[in-house]
Amino acid sequence: MKRANLFLLTFFLCFLSCSDEGERNNALVNVFIIGSGGEFDDILLEILGVEIKTLGSRGTDNTESIFLPNIQVDKRVNIAALTANAQFLVGRGELSLNSITEITLRLGEDNFVVVGNQRFPLQIPNENVANPSFPVNFSLFGGISHDIFLDFDPFRSFLITPGLEPTVELSAYIRPFMSLEKGRANGSISPSNQRVGIFTFNENGEWVSSTGSQAPSGNFSIRGLEENKLHRVLILPFNESYLPDTLDSVSVNIREITQLGTINLRLIEE
Repeated sequence: MKRANLFLLTFFLCFLSCSDEGERNNALVNVFIIGSGGEFDDILLEILGVEIKTLGSRGTDNTESIFLPNIQVDKRVNIAALTANAQFLVGRGELSLNSITEITLRLGEDNFVVVGNQRFPLQIPNENVANPSFPVNFSLFGGISHDIFLDFDPFRSFLITPGLEPTVELSAYIRPFMSLEKGRANGSISPSNQRVGIFTFNENGEWVSSTGSQAPSGNFSIRGLEENKLHRVLILPFNESYLPDTLDSVSVNIREITQLGTINLRLIEE
């Protein structure tokens, strides 16, 4: 009986040791997509999953790729709804502790936008557009979860050709970032039923990101901002009866949320 107990104890300790070793040598990676509607009511993308490329065992001499599939049966994702705290899990998996060097989003063929009651299929001119890739340099650490975000910018992702039969061509502009390295700023728009475009610029005046407020709450979130930087946020109402507004010197701390409060839109005096 004592030998049996000793065997079980040895097996249990070995199991714990192996589990700890596995956690130290691997990292859990979650890839999310966020966005907003921009000038569209809906943006439906068929997302098959995401491919992640990491440095191989010989460093820069070779690379390794792993595909993380979108496990949902209906793989269409409404990018326009992914504002404020909303996000969609594109794929999840364990990776070895090598730096991520490239991320590729894999799209299917059922992609379209909606304006009013009209639906326009997205034109995808080539393979590069169907599978947009982004070079990155994300370090992975053992035993913790890493959340990677693909920030889809609707104001820079489409080429619209007007006419009797207008066309909408996709050229996805996506900003990848890891939440461990960034901060975010939250706020709300009043009146909450007014659609706005929210544009963020860095200290050099470079366009960082764009988003919108979420209906019907009016809440918004600016994610993936650099720490110890002063950002300028421009709020442009879609309703021309309201004035634009600006927030200067917006700063964030890493892995924290800065509260911007409520931005009250002002009517243009007639």
